[in-house]
Amino acid sequence: MQFNDYLKRCRVNNELTQEELVSNLYTYDIDTFGGLDTSTLSKWERSTTKPKAAKQVSIMKYFQEVTGNPLPCMHNPSEKEAQELICKAGVRNLLGKNKQLIFNFPSEFMSVDDMDISPLRSFDRMDALIESNMHIQQGFNHSYAHITQAQVKEWALHPSSLFLGCEHKGCFLGLFFTIKVKPEVFSKIVNFEMKKGDLTVDDFASSEEQGSMLMLSFFAMNEKAGVMLVIRYFAHLIANQDNIVEMGGVTSNDEAQKITGRMNLQPHSTMTTDNNQKIHSLRQTLPNVLASEYVLRMILSKQECPEE
Repeated sequence: MQFNDYLKRCRVNNELTQEELVSNLYTYDIDTFGGLDTSTLSKWERSTTKPKAAKQVSIMKYFQEVTGNPLPCMHNPSEKEAQELICKAGVRNLLGKNKQLIFNFPSEFMSVDDMDISPLRSFDRMDALIESNMHIQQGFNHSYAHITQAQVKEWALHPSSLFLGCEHKGCFLGLFFTIKVKPEVFSKIVNFEMKKGDLTVDDFASSEEQGSMLMLSFFAMNEKAGVMLVIRYFAHLIANQDNIVEMGGVTSNDEAQKITGRMNLQPHSTMTTDNNQKIHSLRQTLPNVLASEYVLRMILSKQECPEE
């Protein structure tokens, strides 16, 4: 979707005239919209001009407040519909040049149309993929964040978990693991009052109840696989926005912190281990993740996505 279409949809859905929206935005954020008039708003809606990213963020935050929805005016899309909203070029910008989590496996002859992103529970080689993940994570994270192979398998089978694998014609290319836990459990994890390894499925939130998404693992053999995995992850967040409170994680990996920083996850707490390694926790509410500049470029910039 393009920003101009989104802006007009939100205005019409909320039964506002252009004059009323200009007045409301002025009242909501006078510093940002002090010079706004109906002529400028009309140009935005017709895509003659486009507001800067900071103004787009403020407009979304205004509609979040009006509607009470993390992604206003796109309420209850399916995951497939949500995937169609997301710009691949925007996802590449969010990932950046990350050589630790995204490898250089050749992709010139790989089409994203041939990439299969599926829940790990549907893979025939589920145990082998989990074992591969365990080896990779040992190199990325401190033992503080360790979880066992048996735990990973149990968690992958839980209905509210999002354990994604990416394959291209039978070749494994990457994964994205995240679990949905109860908000009070999430707070214990990011405050270092509880280790991820201490979690049980009793700490998980069901698909229908409010919960927080705790990120566990992400890596991809090449950028194309990484982009497709992140698209599927954000589509899940958008499609389930009513039941997701926060998202975050615990990591000692600098490159993971760069990606989550571009997602607008904020540093929350730091723990120093016995060998003086620092482990960081990050968290952010879902509305503030979706109303951030990098994410807005992903979901409201289709006109800037030549590959589309």
